[in-house]
Amino acid sequence: MALLCFPMESLAPPLAELMDPALRREVAAKVNEAILEVQGVPKEAKIRRLVRLRAWAEQRMRSERRDMPNMDLGLDVASQTSDDAMGT
Repeated sequence: MALLCFPMESLAPPLAELMDPALRREVAAKVNEAILEVQGVPKEAKIRRLVRLRAWAEQRMRSERRDMPNMDLGLDVASQTSDDAMGT
């Protein structure tokens, strides 16, 4: 937290690297995974695994040039109102 008090340009290169947002996200992800592991909770939410599986299946079908069924999952939040997004 002390690094946040200093301007980025005045930090030495090794310290400036610690302020990189990508590194901060990576460290936060590892800390969260460790906490979940200690609590006996899966590191990744089931819905996230399902979304990755669907993306993989779509990519595979596209690479094999197969027709894909149109499956509207309601994930297009740009066309929804705030009430629609909450399922109310």
